Parts: sequence; structure tokens; C-alpha cells
Amino acid sequence: MLSDSSLPPAPSRDARVDTTTAPATVSRTTDDQRLLVRRALLEVCVLDDVDLVPTADGLCVSGPAGEHELSAQAATAIVGDRAAADPDTRPRLRNWLRAHAAVTPQALTTYLRPLALAPGSALHPGPEWVRQQVPGGALDLGFGLVGAVPGSDAPTPLWPDLLARLNDEAVAAGGRPLDLDAAWRSALARLEGAGRTAARRAERSLRAQALDHELLGDAERGSAHAVTVFEPVFGCDALTLLASAPLRRWLADADGTGLRVVAVPSRRTGWTDLGHTEAAFVTAAWAASEPDQRGLARPVLVTRDEVALVPRWVS
Repeated sequence: MLSDSSLPPAPSRDARVDTTTAPATVSRTTDDQRLLVRRALLEVCVLDDVDLVPTADGLCVSGPAGEHELSAQAATAIVGDRAAADPDTRPRLRNWLRAHAAVTPQALTTYLRPLALAPGSALHPGPEWVRQQVPGGALDLGFGLVGAVPGSDAPTPLWPDLLARLNDEAVAAGGRPLDLDAAWRSALARLEGAGRTAARRAERSLRAQALDHELLGDAERGSAHAVTVFEPVFGCDALTLLASAPLRRWLADADGTGLRVVAVPSRRTGWTDLGHTEAAFVTAAWAASEPDQRGLARPVLVTRDEVALVPRWVS
């Protein structure tokens, strides 16, 4: 599918190398990486119907926004040091390519949202993308796009190279690059508003459940046993809502303990039902979710200030 010219060139024979490093090992590593990227791009093109063609310096993607050339080095950086059998490689490349094919500078004024991602997850662009870390280590927060890719309801991170390209296009058209600080303040305000709304909805649901238990003569089942479900609000998915202080406060304080075990295996929903937050159940639900919609593979402990993964030894 892709010619060798569309991928990083092999090291020059004239280049000086450390004589303590075996040249065969260096060449084999480079060849393996080239083959991995070519294979992954072919899979995305054929299996995910992403329109791309090789060019002299990389590849070209086509979409509603027109054609955009991407360098082979950029594709290699997206794959990173992942192994050939890593299941994250294909969804990661697919998300990146679709974003470049579809997103225009105008999308930044319409579809920009806060987005939470687990460090090391398939769609996490890396440290350059992170605007804020949620205490506890389970979540990083940065810019995302929701609804910008036609035919997909999955969020996409605002990949750093995509942001750079969009800013260049905006300036070339006589506009201005994205004001990151102002945009981030707006994103955080949206997140806090979404968190308050999610908390109010959860509170109403909790009260309704308590009333039902009372009518059934089961008043002993208090809030600690109730099922609390939270879903996307205002373009903020369930995982991103955990980065909201209002929702964390409500979750932590609702049963009077200041600590809540929460499961968010999918970006579409999270819950606190103690009967369904067992680590094995959460991991199975996570594995059954589409890669673009996956949340956290293990339950998390939520306090007013932190979101931390439940230690593996607990399960």
C-alpha cells in the first residue's frame, strides 16, 4: 500500500554511528518500525475506510475539509514505541487521521470541549496535550473535539500537530490562532457547569430511589446502597465529568463517607452501584467498549479533590 518513500528513510551509510552499537540492530529496529507504521496505516485505510494515499514525504488524507498532507515522521510519532500487536495502535491512528481529514479552523469555535483521558490510553496524545492533571493520577485533562468528525459521536483529542495546522490555516486566511488561555477558561467553565448539572440529576435520581424504597417498605436501604448513574452533559462525557469538582464533591459526600467507589468503563456512562464496581466486572465492561469510547479499565476512588485508580491488589 505505502511505498518506502512514504516512511522514515533508513540511516545513511555515511552517517557516523557509535561503534559500540551493532549496525544490524539499528537497521532492524528502523525496518521494524517502518513495517509497523505501514501495516497500521493499511489497516486503517482498508478496515476503517479512511481515505489516504502515499506521497513522496508521507501521506495525504481526504475528507470533508479537503486534502491534507501529513509527514511520515508525524505518523511514526503517533504510533510511538508500541509493539506490533498493540491493540491501541489502530484506533489511535484512526482517530488522528480522521481528525486531520475532517476538522477545520472553524470547528474550534463550535466543537471545542474539555476532555479527560487516562495517561497512556489509546487516544492520549502525550504530555504536550495535557492542560491540567486531576489529583490522584487517574486522569489528564486537555482540549477535545465533540461532533467535529462526521458520522462519529466519539470525542477526539485536539492533537498538538492538528492544533498547529489549524492555527496556520487560520492565520493564512487572515484570522488569528486559537487563544489557548481564553479557550481553556471557557472549557473549564463548561466543565464546572456540566458537573453541577450532573450532580443535580444524580441527586434527583437518588431521592427518587429513596422514595421508592420507602414506598416498598425497604427504607433501610440508604444512599450507600443506591445506584447512582451519570451520563454525558453539555458535551462532557462521563469520564470527563469526573474531572469536575462539583460532581466529585457530590459523589464523595452523598453517602456521608467522603469517599466513593466509581466505575467508568465507558465514556457514555459511570455508576456507583456497589454490586457492579468489582474490578473484574469493570475491566470486562471496558474491554467490551469501542476503543474510542473506553473510559477506565478499573474502578476509581473519588474524593472531593482526587480521582485515583483502585489498587490492583484490592481486587
